[in-house]
Amino acid sequence: MNAFLHIDFPALAAALLALVGCGTLGNWLVLRKEAMTGDAIAHAVLPGLVAGFLVTGTRSVAAMFLGAALAGVGAILLAGWVRARTKTGAAAALGIVFTACFALGVALLETRGARQVDLDPECVLFGSLETLFYVVPAEGSWIAGVPRAIWSLAAAACVALTFTAMFAKELTLLSFDREFARFSGVAPRALERALLIVVSACVVASFEAVGSVLVIAFLACPALIAAPHARSVRGQIALSLAAGAAIATGAYFLAAFAPQLFGARSALNAAGMISAALAAAVPLSHIARSMLNRRRA
Repeated sequence: MNAFLHIDFPALAAALLALVGCGTLGNWLVLRKEAMTGDAIAHAVLPGLVAGFLVTGTRSVAAMFLGAALAGVGAILLAGWVRARTKTGAAAALGIVFTACFALGVALLETRGARQVDLDPECVLFGSLETLFYVVPAEGSWIAGVPRAIWSLAAAACVALTFTAMFAKELTLLSFDREFARFSGVAPRALERALLIVVSACVVASFEAVGSVLVIAFLACPALIAAPHARSVRGQIALSLAAGAAIATGAYFLAAFAPQLFGARSALNAAGMISAALAAAVPLSHIARSMLNRRRA
C-alpha cells in the first residue's frame, strides 16, 4: 500500500487531473468539429516552452507557461491567416502550421541546449508520469511532498470546469449554430478566443507530466467515446469524463503490472498505454452503439 501511495497514486492522479482539464474542454472542440485544433495547440506549444526556457535560462513555470500559451494561440491565428491567404481547408491549414511548429520546437531542443534540463523529445512525447513520486517531507505538512505537476494539473482542471460551468449555455449555442448564438447576444469571436486560451492553458499545464501524445488523446478520445451514447451536452461531458477515467485507470495498471505477469523486467510507458486504450475505445464505442440500434430496430 505504501508503494502504491508513493509511486503509483501520484502518477495516476496526474493522468486523471489532465483528463478532467483536457477532456472537459475537448468536448467543446469535438462538438464544434475542431478536434484538430487541440492537436495543433498540443504541437504548437513546444517551441513556446523551449523559448520560455531560453529567455529565462531556467524552468520558470511562469515564463514557460507564458511562452507556451502565446505559441498555442499564435499557431491558431497563423492557421487562420494561412487558410485565408491560400484558400486551403481548415484541416490543411492546421496541419501545415502545427507540423512546422512542432518541427521548430524539436530543432530548438536539439540545438539550443534545452535538453540539459530534461526537455527532450521523449519527455515531450510521453511526459514524465513515471517520475512523479510522493516524497514524505522531513518537516512541515504532507502537502510539501506533493509533486509540483499535481498542483498545476489541479489548477488547470478547476479552470476548465469553471469555464465550462460559466459559459455552458453560450458554448452550446456556439457549437451548434454560430449565427443564432450571435443573434442571441453571444460574442462568437470573443468566446472562441477565450476557449482557445483556456485550452492552451490546460495543454501547457498537462504537457510536462503526460506529454503531447496523451494530451491529444485526452482532448479528442473521451468526447468521441461518449458522443454516440449521450443525449445532451452535459450528459456527454459527464459520460466522457467517467469513461475516460475508467479507461485511463485500467490502462495505467495494465502498463504498470501486466508486463510482470509475462516475465518482462520493466513496465510499459503509462502515457502510451493510456493513449492506445483510449484510441481503441473510440471505434468500439461506435460499434456498440450501432449494435444497440440494430437490436432496437
